[in-house]
Amino acid sequence: MKNKKLYGGLFLLCVANFIAHLFFYPGLPDTVPVHWGFDGQADGWGAKSSTLFICIVPLAILLLLAVIPKIDPRAQNYEKFDKIYRGFVIGIVVFMCAITWLTELTVYNVLPGSSNMIGVLVCGGCGVLFIALGNYMPRIKQNYTFGCKTPWALNDEHNWNRTQRMGGIVFVVIGVAMLVSMLFAKLLGETGMMVLLLGSTLGGTAWIYVYSYLVYIGKMK
Repeated sequence: MKNKKLYGGLFLLCVANFIAHLFFYPGLPDTVPVHWGFDGQADGWGAKSSTLFICIVPLAILLLLAVIPKIDPRAQNYEKFDKIYRGFVIGIVVFMCAITWLTELTVYNVLPGSSNMIGVLVCGGCGVLFIALGNYMPRIKQNYTFGCKTPWALNDEHNWNRTQRMGGIVFVVIGVAMLVSMLFAKLLGETGMMVLLLGSTLGGTAWIYVYSYLVYIGKMK
C-alpha cells in the first residue's frame, strides 16, 4: 500500500511537471538549448518540441523503477531495503523533474547561458545523490539491478556485503568529487572538471570490481 501511494504521488508529480511545461511552451523560441557542457555553456540545440519529450523522461524512469522490484530474480530481497529503494526512487525522480527545467531557465534568463550555474547545479545535485546513496549502500541486499553488481558479489552473500560497503565509500568519494568540481568550477575549467569527474567515476568503478575479486580469492580479509 505504501509503495502504491508513493508511485501514485510521484506519477502525479510527473504529470504536473508536464502540464507546467505546457504552460511555458508557447513562449519558447523555435530553437532551444538542450545540452550543456561541463562549463555550463549550451553546446547542443534542438526544436522546442524536444522540451516536451525531455519532460517525459522522469515518468519513464519512474515506471522502470516501479517494475524492477517485480521482475528481479531476487525480488524478495527488495523488502529488506524497501526504505532505501523508496528514498532512491523519490530522489532520482524529483531530481530528473528539476533537470527538465534547464531549457526554460536558460531561455527566460533565470540561469544566464553565459554563466556556469547550470554545471554547478547539476554537479551539486548529482554529488548530493551519490553521497546519500553511498551512505545507505551497505544495507542493500543481493539483487540483480540495484547496487554494485559484480559477478563474485552476485554469487556470494558475504562478497556482496563487503562489495556494497566498499561501493558506499566509493560513491561518497565520487559525490565529494562532484561537489568539489561544483565549488571550484571556474578554477578547474572544463578540462579539469572532466578529468576530476571521469577519473573518480571510472577509477572508483574499476576499484569496486578489483576489490570484489580480491574478496573472492581471499586476499581481502
